Amino acid sequence: MNNIHIENQGSSTYLVYTIQSNDILDTMSLGMITNNSIKGLAPTIFTQMNTTKYIKYEITAKLAASKMFIGAVNKKRLVGVFSGIVEALLSAEDYMIDANSIVLDLDYIFADVSTCETILICLPIVCENTESVDLRTFFKRIMFNIQSDQTENCDYVAKILNYLNGVSAFSLLEFKKVLDDIIRNDSSTNRYDSTTPVNPSVSHINNRQSGDVAGSSTSVRKNVQQTTTVQSVNNQPIVPPQNNQQITISSIPQVKKKKQNQKPIEVQQAVINTDEKPISMFYLLQHYNKENAAKYKAQKAAKKAKTKSNVQTNIPVSKSSTQSKQATSFGFAVPSQQNQSFAIPGQQNQSFAIPGQGSGSSQTVTPPQKYSSATTPVSQQPINQQVQPVSQGYNPNSSYSESPTDFGPTTVLGGNSDGATAVLSDIPAYGEEHVKQPVLIRVRNNERIPIDKPYFRIGKEKSYVDYFIGDNSYISRGHASIITRYGRYFIVDNNSRNHTYVNGQIITSSTEVELQSGYTIKLANEEFEFKLF
Repeated sequence: MNNIHIENQGSSTYLVYTIQSNDILDTMSLGMITNNSIKGLAPTIFTQMNTTKYIKYEITAKLAASKMFIGAVNKKRLVGVFSGIVEALLSAEDYMIDANSIVLDLDYIFADVSTCETILICLPIVCENTESVDLRTFFKRIMFNIQSDQTENCDYVAKILNYLNGVSAFSLLEFKKVLDDIIRNDSSTNRYDSTTPVNPSVSHINNRQSGDVAGSSTSVRKNVQQTTTVQSVNNQPIVPPQNNQQITISSIPQVKKKKQNQKPIEVQQAVINTDEKPISMFYLLQHYNKENAAKYKAQKAAKKAKTKSNVQTNIPVSKSSTQSKQATSFGFAVPSQQNQSFAIPGQQNQSFAIPGQGSGSSQTVTPPQKYSSATTPVSQQPINQQVQPVSQGYNPNSSYSESPTDFGPTTVLGGNSDGATAVLSDIPAYGEEHVKQPVLIRVRNNERIPIDKPYFRIGKEKSYVDYFIGDNSYISRGHASIITRYGRYFIVDNNSRNHTYVNGQIITSSTEVELQSGYTIKLANEEFEFKLF
């Protein structure tokens, strides 16, 4: 519409129409909307400055319906806006306002994103040769252009379309009944929690009987729920209450639990039974109980004591075990495997074959003198090793150890590439230009918020926005939106009460302002930084 602009005055936002010299005012309708609070119509102010006259409509914290219908539209949003439109049109009839003066344009129909309360604009200008709006076509066009939220039951869509297509003459009152029926059914569905068990045998117990029972703070309903799955207790059947009989705790047979005499097992004095199967940690985790835990601890303590006893009495170690320990100590593999080559840490171009493998020249090697305190010292005997060529590749059978290597942190999706590992999806294809990712940085906690939708909503209405700010009461429910269009980025204030600022300057509501990387954004008193990475 021409001659309309948005104006911010303090914490209020107004839609302002400038009256032209050739406009003919409908003084009766103007008086009705300025002197009365009409349900469904925006509060209206008529003002004049010098010779210019204005009609102002307050739309503070209200969002245009065209923006509310972007993306998936749920039942609450659609039915709420439809009900508001019908309510406004019926109110106009009650106040003898010409229906043609109601602006039926989604850009000038405003709603609260939380309650979906909707207001319309009444423009009291007499227009000649103005055709009446076909309301059936108006609602059908909206139904065919929106995308319903498929995560919920969409039966309401069929009900609305069945009425719009099934009646010969459209009636606001009949359409209102259809919408009210959808709202009423939705309310009755959500009244009860579907997870709450219901016992049909006691469904007739009224609320007055659900109070505390005979010296107990437990309610009757709770007692009934606890016994709904019990058929008998102590071989006595439980009979459902008859003739509004009240259930008490004393009337329900009590289950007596047998006491189990369990003696504590002393782990310190436990002795391993040789015929008893050893309990592993894996078995204990799968079959955990006090008895198994005590057995596991006893077996572990006995094994530890036996090992300590062997060390103190100098139990001779077999030759094979000694060689195995030597090989493990020096990083060698098990002797029974072939084609093994090893590199001594700290020395280059040295490789050694396993003794006893093949024939050829031998070399006497003195291994590094590294022994642990628990290892039996090895006699200094020359070891005949077959010289093998140095392996240039990785040998899967070799045994070696390395010190940990720091590869740097992994880069989070959309983060900086500062020498760390990048995510594969962030690497542009050969010959393609890197697409920069727009990100909002919340100054308060340095949170990075990726702008991942063409129309990105910010506010404190969790069911509507894409980034939820629940810890700041100064933020409006649908405070602002960031729009991505052909590689350019814009921010628009959605008639918020505390406004939006870009680089310290307040922006006009419902007006797109282009953003550049590095711009600062302030929503009310919450600061953000817009960046492209």
